[in-house]
Amino acid sequence: MAGLPAIVHRATALWWLLIPLTLVVLGRVVFTAVRWLRADAETRISLRQARRIRRTWRRLAPMAELAVKDTTPTAMEQLRADGTPVPAKVCIPSISTHADTFGVTVTANALPRVGLEAWQDARDDLCNGWGMLRVKVAQPRPGTITARGFRREPLDTLIPSPLLHEDGTPRVAPESLTSADDVLLGWDEDGAPIRVNLASGAHGLIAGVTRSGKSITVNTLLASASLMRDVHLVVIDPNLAAAAPWWRTAHRVCSATHPDEASEVLAEVRAEMRRREALFWSARTDRITSFSEELPLLLVVIDEVANYTRHSDRKARERFEAELLAIASQGAKFGVRLWLITQKPSADVLSTAMRTNLSARICHRVDTVEDFLHLFPDGRELEVSAADRELPAGVAVAAIGTMRTPVRMRSVYLTTEACWQISEALCQSGQQVRGLPTSVDLDKAA
Repeated sequence: MAGLPAIVHRATALWWLLIPLTLVVLGRVVFTAVRWLRADAETRISLRQARRIRRTWRRLAPMAELAVKDTTPTAMEQLRADGTPVPAKVCIPSISTHADTFGVTVTANALPRVGLEAWQDARDDLCNGWGMLRVKVAQPRPGTITARGFRREPLDTLIPSPLLHEDGTPRVAPESLTSADDVLLGWDEDGAPIRVNLASGAHGLIAGVTRSGKSITVNTLLASASLMRDVHLVVIDPNLAAAAPWWRTAHRVCSATHPDEASEVLAEVRAEMRRREALFWSARTDRITSFSEELPLLLVVIDEVANYTRHSDRKARERFEAELLAIASQGAKFGVRLWLITQKPSADVLSTAMRTNLSARICHRVDTVEDFLHLFPDGRELEVSAADRELPAGVAVAAIGTMRTPVRMRSVYLTTEACWQISEALCQSGQQVRGLPTSVDLDKAA
């Protein structure tokens, strides 16, 4: 009986050791459940595929020649009791998986003689074993290999905008975003997100012929900005194609076809820039980077800019171009972001001085190689081109922010009908600035 207290003491100690282990297991279960519940239908398919990859990895790795045998002298000299050699131990790379809507990314440790080249040689085996369309292998850092498996191609996949629920209704509440929030514009061919940040970014240009998907990209930019509480949206659109859903909620709208009224709107923006000059002294800075409802970021979007820069009234056209260039060259430091939209980005539409100030560039399908080269001067040396008749609608060549080279991008899908729903939600929350135009207003604008 004397040993009973000791046995009880050891059992109690073991019980306390089980508590951390139980918490770890429980946390893992909760994390997995939450990830599953929050995932969309396609990501759930990828999650199931990721589990299968982990489960079958020990069998697939040797078949794909991604495993090595332990051939050290100590291992080779091991013998069984009957004198026969012990089979060499097979070393298999340890892996972790990350699932997303396009497929699964496998991260593995490199082994001796099983590095980047061996993984690249095994891509066909990995495609077949994992059930993927293709696998892209990279080495982000020494000792680590990533194999990106694609169930579906990002450029061929229509991805709804994150601003919408799966049923197409608005997901994001009015004024719940700010200019510091990234705007998801689309996904590149490797499934990496392409984002733009209005607060830290600069000016941009979106080009593309009719039916190239340009409007879908513009919709995302305008809708996101309209939901930001510290952004004032200024839209100049002679055709009303882009401005129509935001007519009631934009800070300023101009639908005139003559350059003079558009120049007046730009002059108002420049006047605001002059009012903000004093902030440079008070804030001890040379650039406004923090925005609020009292000091909003001004997003100026001009659709069909060629309507003004190629207008037959030469003097009016020159006044417009002078105002536009002043904003493009100086506006960024005053908290103004200028985005121009055009079908043909040729030299007679936008001067070289103007294009130089438009650092973010998105080019949907254009008619000629020369049009593409106006946006990307080194375009002949690139592997991608927007001067391709077979480029699908909604796919563009993009260079935004710190991207080293332009990439192909599929825009997230946001229809004009969805923009009207977002506009209705804005109006219901008290964001309406003006009523819809009457036929008399439109006649005056024309």
